[in-house]
Parts: sequence; C-alpha cells; structure tokens
Amino acid sequence: MLEDLQHQMGLTYLFIAHDLSVVKHISNRIAVMYLGRIVELTSANELHRHPLHPYTISLLSAVPIPDPDKARAARRIVLQGDIPSPLKMPSGCTFRSRCGRATAACAESCPEFKEVAPGHWCACHNL
Repeated sequence: MLEDLQHQMGLTYLFIAHDLSVVKHISNRIAVMYLGRIVELTSANELHRHPLHPYTISLLSAVPIPDPDKARAARRIVLQGDIPSPLKMPSGCTFRSRCGRATAACAESCPEFKEVAPGHWCACHNL
C-alpha cells in the first residue's frame, strides 16, 4: 500500500523500522542509525550488497533467511558489550563499546560521516 501511494501520488516518506528486509522492499535509500546518529546511508540495493558499518553488517545478519540450508550456513553476528546510555554518551564513536573493529582512534574522536563510494556514506574510522 505504501509503495502504491508513493507511485500514484509522487510521495516521499520516512519509514522507521528495525527489520531491514522490510525496509529494503519499500525504500529507495536507507539510513542506518545508532543512538540517534546516522552511521550509514546509501541505496537499498547497495546497503544489502555492500554494507560497510559494523552495526549495519550485524543488523543484516539478523534478517531471517527462508531457505533452511542457507539459514544454517549463515553467520549471525551477535553484538557484545553494553549499549551506552543516550543520556551520557561516550567519547568518540558511540558504537565502539560493541564493535569488534574498535581501535584507540574510536575512543578519541567521533568518525566523520563521509562519502566512501559514489552515493555511499559511512561513519567509521576503520574503512
């Protein structure tokens, strides 16, 4: 219904969800947020083909796979560590306490949200 309305009326809308498989089917572009900050932004197809941010990669690994054989072979990335309090944000990258790629630079400064490929933006020190 949302897609039909978008095409019939030329609408643009903001759809917020945690299920990236649903988001992919109704979105042209997807912004992934962590603790109120956009960490990755690109087209829906590009995000599913080439996720860059560790949080995006983890979210995509949680999408259910309908084929039981493929589902058993898939690697689910379960985030470790504590979610920081949005009332007392940590220094540097807010995702660093849960990130397997975190380095000293992640604690020192917030990564720049930059275009790393045409139309593909990401905020990560370790790209």
